[in-house]
Amino acid sequence: MRRLVLLLAIALAAAGASPAHPWIHPGVLRIGVARDIDTLDPVLSGQAGVTDIDQLVFSGLVRYDDRGEEIPDVATAIPTRENGGISADGKTIVYHLRPEARFSDGVPLTADDVVYTWHAVLDPNNNAPYRFPNDQAQSVVAKDAHTLVVRLRAPSAPFLANFMRCGNQGSILPRHLLAQEKSLNQLAFNRRPVGSGPFVVDRYTPGVGITFLPNPNFWGPKPKLERIDYAIIPNENSLFVALQTHAIDLYWGAAEQQLRPLRTLPDIRVDAIPAYQFEQLAFNARRAPFDDLRVRQAAASAIDWNGLTSHIYLDVNLPGTGDVFPRSWAFDPSVKRYALDPDRARALLDAAGWKPGPDGIRVRDGKRLAVTIATVNGIITRANAEVQIQTNLRAVGMDVEVRNAPASMLFSSKAAGGIFASGNFDLGIYAWVKVPDPDDTETIGPDRVPPDGANYSGVRDAEIGRLQAAGAQHYDRAARKPIYAALQQRVHDLVPYQTIVWRANIDAYDDALTGFRPAPAVSDFWNAWEWSISPTG
Repeated sequence: MRRLVLLLAIALAAAGASPAHPWIHPGVLRIGVARDIDTLDPVLSGQAGVTDIDQLVFSGLVRYDDRGEEIPDVATAIPTRENGGISADGKTIVYHLRPEARFSDGVPLTADDVVYTWHAVLDPNNNAPYRFPNDQAQSVVAKDAHTLVVRLRAPSAPFLANFMRCGNQGSILPRHLLAQEKSLNQLAFNRRPVGSGPFVVDRYTPGVGITFLPNPNFWGPKPKLERIDYAIIPNENSLFVALQTHAIDLYWGAAEQQLRPLRTLPDIRVDAIPAYQFEQLAFNARRAPFDDLRVRQAAASAIDWNGLTSHIYLDVNLPGTGDVFPRSWAFDPSVKRYALDPDRARALLDAAGWKPGPDGIRVRDGKRLAVTIATVNGIITRANAEVQIQTNLRAVGMDVEVRNAPASMLFSSKAAGGIFASGNFDLGIYAWVKVPDPDDTETIGPDRVPPDGANYSGVRDAEIGRLQAAGAQHYDRAARKPIYAALQQRVHDLVPYQTIVWRANIDAYDDALTGFRPAPAVSDFWNAWEWSISPTG
């Protein structure tokens, strides 16, 4: 009898009746994230979370893989001089499109759709938070249905790295559905978009979540998942519990404080790959007191950056200096972050006319040196960083009030009332996701202050602009490297922002999930059609 029971148990296990992970819903991936989103239209959003969703719903000409390399998406190849995609003068770029590419409604994707998307990003009627690199092109023309010709105003290596890469301002929109609209800002499309990616939006409830189903007309490999449930849970402790109790399968973007506890959970894998996203403290130079360089430098000297890296971000990430990734070919290690020097900070504030008041807070012309700091609600690490920054700045006579908000309010365009774009802040903590190219035109270009870009600091410096233009015109790294070293130093000296760390995306997920390959650039969701999940692994 005992032998019979044993044989029956073996047979049932072989048949899958006793799954290794009974909590798994076969073919259904449940993702949990902390950050809300503002829109599903990639032209209108500046949020990294929307770029992740774009990987599911849309295609670009190109995207970035798990090595941080640019790879073709609906383009058949990355343009180079060798394959004839870049002209001898560096100003003409030619892309060839896959003839099999289609939108989810079955309509073919053609070069006309790319031209339309380029115009949509530049259209002032659309609340695009930034228009780089699209505004570097003098013209974008469909030579035929599958050939796109771009004429640049000047040679631009950053253009090649950024143009129509799947994500915000780079996901290709369906011309046949949108061309007749005067504006994209208030369309039903923004909640139920039609794209050409591996999945389609089945249901979207703002602030709650999104359900994705496979795109039956996807031009690439058939997605292995039957459904993705994307839950917005704006509390990182709740997300930890949700993963621990198997209410979700993938916790994207966990807090540094959760890394060690996550690694103790059974059946959970954890990735923490340093990425091209710099976590920064931005100074709003568009208004007092940080319109004064001395005050920005004083704050930078008063803050314990090494303490933030070690005690708040727990040495999980790469220490930051400027906006060039420490492992990039363009990085100059001779440019150092500001050292903790409260005496220097006090001297700079004295020179700027801010004198100690009776309660220890400095005063000038009867006004206290009181500022605000903002970041995304519910992010543990950043909330802890705010506490340390408050303490450091209070020690030199600066009062700091926390005014956090949802990501959708912080990162909306200026036209939509976004807090950062509108300049309604003094200090802001946020991460900026970059492609591997070192160009920083979008975040500190003198002509990129909102509504014309994402230079939220508002620092307008002609020398920065000159260096950016010089670095962009070369396709050769050797010629670009000294230019970006000089630019790195200039940004350091003017302190529009100070990088805290280059953040690793901490992803924790059930080991039943296969095919998930986190990327150091743009998005961990870049290859969603390859993802699979099963109770038996």
